[in-house]
Amino acid sequence: MPEPPILRIIRPVILLTDRRCTPTEGGCATLSRSRRPGKVAAGAGRKTFLPGSVEERVILKVSEASERSSPSKIELSVLIRTLNEADRIATTLTSVVPLGAEIVIVDAGSKDDTVAIARSLGAVVHHNPWPGFGPQRRWGEERCTHDLILSLDADEILTPALVAEIRALFAVPNRPRLMILRKAGIYPHHKEPPPLPFCHEQILIYDRRIARTVLNPNWDKLEIDIDERPHKLKNPVWHYSLRDWNHAVAKINYVAKLAADTTRPRSRAILLVRLLTEFPLTFIKAYVFRRYFLSGADGFIQATIVAFGRFMRIAMMLERKDYGPKE
Repeated sequence: MPEPPILRIIRPVILLTDRRCTPTEGGCATLSRSRRPGKVAAGAGRKTFLPGSVEERVILKVSEASERSSPSKIELSVLIRTLNEADRIATTLTSVVPLGAEIVIVDAGSKDDTVAIARSLGAVVHHNPWPGFGPQRRWGEERCTHDLILSLDADEILTPALVAEIRALFAVPNRPRLMILRKAGIYPHHKEPPPLPFCHEQILIYDRRIARTVLNPNWDKLEIDIDERPHKLKNPVWHYSLRDWNHAVAKINYVAKLAADTTRPRSRAILLVRLLTEFPLTFIKAYVFRRYFLSGADGFIQATIVAFGRFMRIAMMLERKDYGPKE
């Protein structure tokens, strides 16, 4: 019986975080979270922490690995944009530390402890008021020391398997200049991706000498100057995009409004047609083709919210077409 794809994703994480792993298995680079009490294994001569999930084991062992040694440096800058991410930036940054890369934070004016936490974990912090997704990343590219940049969100983590894979590419002289990363979304209140997760694919490691972020406030899009096939990395980024469903609705509403405010106006006829079709087509795309149906109620809720966000984007565009921009 063929091995389910989810096992091919999780197995490297488990192997890389096992105490018995060797350098030939990719090393023991790990994520990080402060130690907390764990259960004692029966019959063991010393305390053994037994967290319940793969992610908990990964994060626990990162802290141990970080305490033992610092990784050798690689010529890569990890660029992260932040705004009030104190509740999760530490997990993100401690997943990046084993990479051995420069960490550059562009903060848009956080009112919490985001900046203090980032600096305590070795990040270089710059401040820039939020101009939109594309312009903020473009501004950050100019502050990076290295030409090769990994663009990471403040709610994403690099698994140990992905860290090992990236470091292996940087150990050879002719490394790729464009690399595609896969993002596995994680539902609110969950610790790891669902079975057979749909992964968004995007060029997130790039050489700024040949690829620069377009100044579009709605999204991150690269303008690439050469015709070169990107290298696709096998192991996915884990993306903890949503804190809860209320956060999900607030987020899609913000994105919908931003798109309505900044996108070139469409004809009214096209908007009316899309007003009728956007919700059902987006729901089917998410629930069926992106396999959200495999995740039970969480998948149904997520597909509905995604579809509602696309519907609201069209509704707001039509509103501005009929009544003009809000003063």
